[in-house]
Amino acid sequence: MAHPLSIGMSVSLGPGNILKRPDLAALIGSICSDWALVENSLGMFYGYLMGVYLEPSPGYEPPSHPVARQVFDEVHTIHSRVQLVKKLADWDDQQKKDVLGVLEKVKNAGKSRNKVVHGVWGVCESEPDTLKMLLNRLRLLGRVHNIFYQSRKK
Repeated sequence: MAHPLSIGMSVSLGPGNILKRPDLAALIGSICSDWALVENSLGMFYGYLMGVYLEPSPGYEPPSHPVARQVFDEVHTIHSRVQLVKKLADWDDQQKKDVLGVLEKVKNAGKSRNKVVHGVWGVCESEPDTLKMLLNRLRLLGRVHNIFYQSRKK
């Protein structure tokens, strides 16, 4: 699906540009949508763990805690959310063993998801079955900014 941009290749960028490849654009959209389910499940699991360790709240079954979702929603990155669940799982050695492997996979999947979702995508007319992802865009922008800054200092 994603093919890196080769030197000398012409690529078209811009809002809505990937819609020229609707099947591939739908896959990117699916990654976004599916990730919301992963984060929701992680939040529900955090609420379950809070419910196990804290006094039960009326009306919340299986064990869950109403404050857990509020806390979880205030933590925005997947790395921080995974750390939050890990810390709670630390309270129980058996729970920790069972959870750590899954949480590491979630964190790694988050890194992959971020590359796709935050990638700069383009279309190359000479390759009609691909989308092109511009790699290292922050490094490139840093170099452009530095060159501009240095030229202004002279």
